[in-house]
Amino acid sequence: MTETTVGREPVQIVEIKQPFCSLSFGVSPCTARGTGPVKCYNTRSTCQDGANYAATTLSLFFSRGRVGEQTVSGATYIIPSLVSVSTSPTRLNVGGSRTDASGLGNRALCTLTFNDHTHTDRVVDKYVDERGFDPLTRGTFWTKWKARNRYRQNIQIIVYDGYAGQTLAQMSKKVFFLDNIQGPDDSGQVTIQGKDVLARLEERKAQVPLASPGVLYTSITNSQTSFVVAGALVADYTATGTLRIDSEIMTYTGRATHANGVEFTGVTRGTDRSTAATHSVDASVQQCYRVTNKRIDDTLKELLNVYGGVPLTYLDTVGWKAEVDTYLSLWQLNALITVPTAVHDLVSSIQEQTLVNCWWDEKNLLVKMRSIRGVDALPPLITEENNIIAGSFVMREKPEERVSQVWIYYDQRDKTRGKEETANYASLITVANLPEELLYGEPSVRKIFGNFLSAGALASTTASKIITRYIHSPSEIEFRMDAKDRDKWVGDVVRIRHSADRDEFGDYRIRQWLIVAADEVEPGETVHYIAEDITLYGKIYYIMAAGSANYPGAGLAPEKSGYIGNSAGLLSDGASAARIS
Repeated sequence: MTETTVGREPVQIVEIKQPFCSLSFGVSPCTARGTGPVKCYNTRSTCQDGANYAATTLSLFFSRGRVGEQTVSGATYIIPSLVSVSTSPTRLNVGGSRTDASGLGNRALCTLTFNDHTHTDRVVDKYVDERGFDPLTRGTFWTKWKARNRYRQNIQIIVYDGYAGQTLAQMSKKVFFLDNIQGPDDSGQVTIQGKDVLARLEERKAQVPLASPGVLYTSITNSQTSFVVAGALVADYTATGTLRIDSEIMTYTGRATHANGVEFTGVTRGTDRSTAATHSVDASVQQCYRVTNKRIDDTLKELLNVYGGVPLTYLDTVGWKAEVDTYLSLWQLNALITVPTAVHDLVSSIQEQTLVNCWWDEKNLLVKMRSIRGVDALPPLITEENNIIAGSFVMREKPEERVSQVWIYYDQRDKTRGKEETANYASLITVANLPEELLYGEPSVRKIFGNFLSAGALASTTASKIITRYIHSPSEIEFRMDAKDRDKWVGDVVRIRHSADRDEFGDYRIRQWLIVAADEVEPGETVHYIAEDITLYGKIYYIMAAGSANYPGAGLAPEKSGYIGNSAGLLSDGASAARIS
């Protein structure tokens, strides 16, 4: 069976990839010793030879009802204790326009409910036959699992949605990471909550720069070019870099172990518009994080991987590079972060200032990134006749997101002061559409504090794109489609034709929409979508090579080709010509 099969029977499987040691107890290189009753359970918290723990994973499969091993090839030993699966999808915050969400939007979440039960310890215990007791008489599956898996944060959870007769590999899947487990409760049920990988960027989990432990060993004058920091190791600071002491910023070229801590040498005082000053003993010496003329994708990669702890395997760095090479190659980021700041906040700031979106694609296991831009290929058409489920289409305007003026502050003066202090920026650029503002009868100002921006051209680009998109109240739609159309997902652009969307002449208004959220509300049956109108970003054309053929007419012209029009900007058949903007 597939999405298009009549009479399809949905099947849902949950896989929990439990951390597991690949070694056998007492068999070299494992040096643990003991008889059956005291042997480990091949988990980190029961390990008796931590130095030789060999990490792998053990896949545990769960289903609703008694789905047999023969039914789902690829899922061995399925435990039929799954009660329910509830998911809340990723939702993009396009250009940071939503004030009720962070720049990264809403995280994808899942809530899994299981019945607890006695268990034979089959699969989870390699030495079950050596224990000398019956595991069915000792506790329940989840009480034992929690005790044996104390270090369970970020365990991978995979939710499979498919149909009877499909293999596990043929099913669609979403990936989450275990956040917490509760229960069993009075009704004997256990609840597991999972989040997407970007939850690792939460403030309490990831900071950049890290808080530095060092303090001045002695007071220093305003001209010293070397000094000793107590309470720290050389590993607490980079080999070269930037420091902050009180309100002074300074760079250094060397650091080495000293009898009293760490000695910094080659120090240049009063950098980055700060003033060299005297500093007292025990003053904090904070490492800073500097970005200098860095590409957007390289900056995001460093923040998410090095400081946020997101494994490179989850970052779509190839796709990021292609997006930046094609649409964002002129962007160079510059910033100096002098106090520990949540990685989440820095990534959100970059998204808002450069108008890119980052999101977790739980189906492809990748953090995707796309600039907010026009399209360079004709998006697929979705219609109420062929795709949209009757009665599910809802359109609304969002006047709270309308913008008539954009003020972007950039080029920070004092890097030790707060990001949102307007007087702390050397430059301000404003872009406004005053005629439209007059017609609406009131201004709507959006302020952006560009701590990663140092050039007016970049600030102007961001401001102009925001005005283009938000001068009128943006539109948002919700609709549902059958699972046969679930290849459309978050980050995709589609065209939609629906009788509820008409122009002033009563004709269909076929617009371009960015899917910002998608969720299988009925697994294997129905998908719920939220999309935002991005029509005003238009279409991207490419300058054609000399000698290219003349315009052949609508429907025949290559989608990306930019043909020259007449003085009115029209082609021979009345279609709009490409424009340079």
